[in-house]
This record gives sequence, structure tokens and C-alpha cells, in this order.
Amino acid sequence: MYNQEERTITVFGEGAIKASPDRVQIVISVNSRGTELQEIQRDNADRMNQVNKALTAAGISQDSIQTIDYQIRPVYDYSNGEQRFQGYEVINTIRITSDNLSRAGELVDLAVKNGANQIGSIEFSLQDEGEYYQKALALALQDAEKKMITIGTTLQLPNKPIPMTIEEQHANQPIAFRAVAMADTVSTPISSGTLTISASLLVKYQIV
Repeated sequence: MYNQEERTITVFGEGAIKASPDRVQIVISVNSRGTELQEIQRDNADRMNQVNKALTAAGISQDSIQTIDYQIRPVYDYSNGEQRFQGYEVINTIRITSDNLSRAGELVDLAVKNGANQIGSIEFSLQDEGEYYQKALALALQDAEKKMITIGTTLQLPNKPIPMTIEEQHANQPIAFRAVAMADTVSTPISSGTLTISASLLVKYQIV
């Protein structure tokens, strides 16, 4: 964008780095329904304890298993404009964190086999994403500089514009990979692939 009155040009620069993830986080839930609340809570607790025991036996430490949500809510059925109470729903949700990406499918299957009946998300990420983001940021600045040189050459500016302000834009986060696992599957195939860490800058140059 060229502002003749202020004699400035604003350029948008983008940069991106691809990297292989080194951490996986799996969100799973045990969902129980029924009419007797205490009975549902007991059933839900038993199933979640079984899931935890199975994960621990498979080598996942307790520090890597975190409860992130617990809900008790009434269930209603709506028919002919009427609301009818059907019972209760208890949902216990945990997050499993592992540095061994090759075990993601195994852990999903293990959780489902031992009582989990809902897979919320499977997210691959980088433990040191900041290092890659800094590289992407440098590429974004280089991209802005190249665009400025092109604009300056095209406009036949006598001098190279001087950067006045550099504004960092919102960074894009790696996208979560979602999957649904069934208890009767032989093995759940899950591929980590690669992540793209991107950065963008808004650079204002002064024409001298």
C-alpha cells in the first residue's frame, strides 16, 4: 500500500517453516448415561479407573494423564413441544501426553478397549515451537524486504525506503488432527505428518 501524502509504503511479509512434530496429545472421554445419578457416577468412575490403569500398565506415567473436564448434566427429550426428563449424563475427560508419536494409535485403541467411548481430538505439536517460529519470522521479514525492493524498483525511487514500524501479525497454530476410534477396530492408523509454523509481519517503510 502506497501513501503519497505521508510518503510511506506498507508491505505484508509471510514466512513458513515445516517441521516434524515431537509430541502428541490425545483427548478421550468416558460418557455414561442412565436414570440413577449415583449409579452412573459409579459406572463412569469404574470405567475411567480402568482406562487409567491400562494406560499406566502400558508405560504412560500419571504425570502424562490429566483430567481436563468433568460434567454431570440432565438429559431431556423434546417431543411435541414438551420437555421430558430422561436421566443424567456423566462425562469424564482426560488428556494423554506422549513423546512417542508411533504409539498414538495404540493408546487410542487401548483407551477404547478399556472403557473410553469418545475421542475428542488428537493433536501433534512441537515442544519447542518458539525456535521454529523465530525462523519463520525471519523469513517473513525477508519476504517483506523483497516486496519492498520490487515496489521501489518499479516506482523508480531514488533511495531505498527505510523501515519505520514492524508489526507482528497473529500467528497460525498447528492444526489438530481429529479421529474417531471404535472398540472393534483391529488397529487405529494415525499419521503425524508434518506441521507448518507460519509468521507474518506488516512493515511500514518511509520513502526518503
